[in-house]
Amino acid sequence: MPLELLREIVTGALPLEVAGEVEIDKVRVLAAAGMILAQLPEVDQPGTAQVLEVTGFGRATLKAKGGPRSNTEV
Repeated sequence: MPLELLREIVTGALPLEVAGEVEIDKVRVLAAAGMILAQLPEVDQPGTAQVLEVTGFGRATLKAKGGPRSNTEV
């Protein structure tokens, strides 16, 4: 689920490289929802995604869902 990936992203170091079609699709969903900023490969092309930032909206969503807090303020 994309929110589970967002929880992992917010507690880790950025930028984060994400590989694998399923995981990249989750990054696409989070980016389209405005929860993260990411560099994405073209659809149906091999490559990796780079998660650059979790947006304020992404942090607020996690906070509302009771998500874990990172070392910095969520």
